[in-house]
Amino acid sequence: MVSADPIKFHSREEPYKKRIASAQKKTGLTDAIQTGTGQLNGIPVALGVMDFQFMGGSMGSVVGEK
Repeated sequence: MVSADPIKFHSREEPYKKRIASAQKKTGLTDAIQTGTGQLNGIPVALGVMDFQFMGGSMGSVVGEK
């Protein structure tokens, strides 16, 4: 999944799409959250980890969906 800008967000800083592209290049991530599933001592678990280096852990469209 990759971040999008469905509401055409505007800020006083650089455009949101450029901020996303910069964060992706800087971190090598596609969004602020990494998710996964697995087992811990045989118990099914799900994990979501926010990376603050990606736009301060901003909750974009991907984070909201995941």
